[in-house]
Amino acid sequence: MNRQMDSANISDMNNQLAVSGWSTDTELVRKFDRPINIVDAVCSTVDEAIQQWSELSETPPLYQFVNVENLDGLFKTKATDSSGWLPSAEFQFQSCRVTLLYSSSIRVIIERDP
Repeated sequence: MNRQMDSANISDMNNQLAVSGWSTDTELVRKFDRPINIVDAVCSTVDEAIQQWSELSETPPLYQFVNVENLDGLFKTKATDSSGWLPSAEFQFQSCRVTLLYSSSIRVIIERDP
């Protein structure tokens, strides 16, 4: 498995957001510094996955699977414990699993079947 370190600038209407992460043939991980709008983080990562894995563009878009406007309300005060990361939210998008991890930064992980 070839791991590739990535960094990108994600534009929203008012800001340029520095994003770091990595990708493999089956996984795309993006780390966003807080504060970040969760909808922007998820949508930009899913858009990047669609560009990286062209088969994802062959079916309906994310908003037809998930009410993305409600993602901002998913988080509780403490989303991790002493044993490590716990998913703050997890959902399916097409053949991929999308996981959001919430801590001092927000990680969006998209995993697809090989």
